[in-house]
Amino acid sequence: MSEAPLKSPTLIQSIALGGASCVFTVNFTHPIETVKTRMQVSGDGLVSVVSNTFKNEGPGAFYKGIVWAWGREGSYASIKLG
Repeated sequence: MSEAPLKSPTLIQSIALGGASCVFTVNFTHPIETVKTRMQVSGDGLVSVVSNTFKNEGPGAFYKGIVWAWGREGSYASIKLG
């Protein structure tokens, strides 16, 4: 039982896979970046920022601007990683 050798992806496939992996990752890192930025701007601590954001704006507030983050990662990182 011999296995076929693995092919390397083409340039376009590599760029697409790099971009897709970064866009997927942003879904997890964006809320952290949002909290970090709000902490820097307000000078408040982690618990205060998270609780106030959740209480005043709801859970969707942690994902504000994620479409722009997808665009950034989909364009910049796909070329960098691809």
